[in-house]
Amino acid sequence: MQRKSTWAIYGIAILGFFMLMEGLSYAGLFALRTAAKIEYRTNPTRLSTEQRSLIENVVRRWGVNVGMDAELGWTLAESNSAGMRDDQEHPAFPKSDMLRISAFGDSFTFAADVDLAQSWGKQVASVNPSLEVLNYGMGGYGLDQAYLRYRRVATEYHPHIVFIGYMSENIARNVNVYRIFYLPEYATNILTKPRFQVKDGRLSLLKNPLPTREDYAALLRDDEAVLRRLGTNDYHYQMNSNAGALDFLATVRFSKLFYRGINSRLLHPIFKSDGMYTVNSEAYDVTVHIFDAFYRDVLNNGALPVIVVFPDISDQNRNRQGKPRRYTPLIDNFRSKGYRFIDLLDAIQAEESRYEISELTSKTFGHFSALGNQIIAKHLVTQLGSFGLTDVSKVQDARDRERARLGVNQSN
Repeated sequence: MQRKSTWAIYGIAILGFFMLMEGLSYAGLFALRTAAKIEYRTNPTRLSTEQRSLIENVVRRWGVNVGMDAELGWTLAESNSAGMRDDQEHPAFPKSDMLRISAFGDSFTFAADVDLAQSWGKQVASVNPSLEVLNYGMGGYGLDQAYLRYRRVATEYHPHIVFIGYMSENIARNVNVYRIFYLPEYATNILTKPRFQVKDGRLSLLKNPLPTREDYAALLRDDEAVLRRLGTNDYHYQMNSNAGALDFLATVRFSKLFYRGINSRLLHPIFKSDGMYTVNSEAYDVTVHIFDAFYRDVLNNGALPVIVVFPDISDQNRNRQGKPRRYTPLIDNFRSKGYRFIDLLDAIQAEESRYEISELTSKTFGHFSALGNQIIAKHLVTQLGSFGLTDVSKVQDARDRERARLGVNQSN
């Protein structure tokens, strides 16, 4: 009888301890959700109804301009015949009195959320009519896709200068394969992308894992297996936990959330706790190697590279709070290598006393408004002038000096 009482006491104690841990875990989850906006979520194991519908549409309308690109992941549906953001066609060679600039990057390079006439590229031409910008920016791209797109069209329109557009959050995209693994905001981005890895100090391309109609049909047939395979080379998938049968328990959810925090914020972080880039992360290493390859390829193909850094809304907020720019390590890397670059946060900083962030941006994510595009366009023209890149002959001289400095020989 005494033994049964003892076991009963143990049982009650264990149950009490479990209930205490459940309560504390529930409180912890609530606090993280309300105070830090950190939600419990696991890697998707199945496609949502909306995602399945979108993919079914891609499979059904394959080849009917649904934005699919086997190599790059996706392309722009509304563009001129060369895939530029433009409403006119351009001759293969620029006019003798024009300095031609081609620009590659993501939606900030594209100038999302404003009309074409209000985009920074068109406003550059308004500030200086001897400049023309061929805009190859593409919404959602990482630096990896921008580089691959450049390689596809590198010499087609014979630019004198190539803008390598980069938005500071791109670093996290460069180790991503499927956007739905990255952020909930990307839940409807159902097309996969290629990415690079660094092996033995060299870039190695992991091709787009779902390049064909049949691949997406297979995703629909067995989404669980295909999603698991896609996650193999995706940083964000690897940093997160998979769903389990015991996820209804608060202790299990809190433990997984704790694991995710330790993994992505302490062991393998892209950003440090203060928001700055982590220079020993895979994402930073891959990004630096892409820049190096991109920069040298532009020189090799006969143009002069200029890196253009676009700040997002987080960068603008940090700057107004007096915090360092989170991509400072990357800027220091450019300086150490003598790369030409233009940091557009300098242009925005000069206007902070005159305008609110809401006046300079058009959406929460921080795409520039028409006014913001105007400001950065003027800054770009001014900076090109400060580099001495005001006409074709000066650009060609600068290109030749840069080739000699880096030991790059032109391929053509």
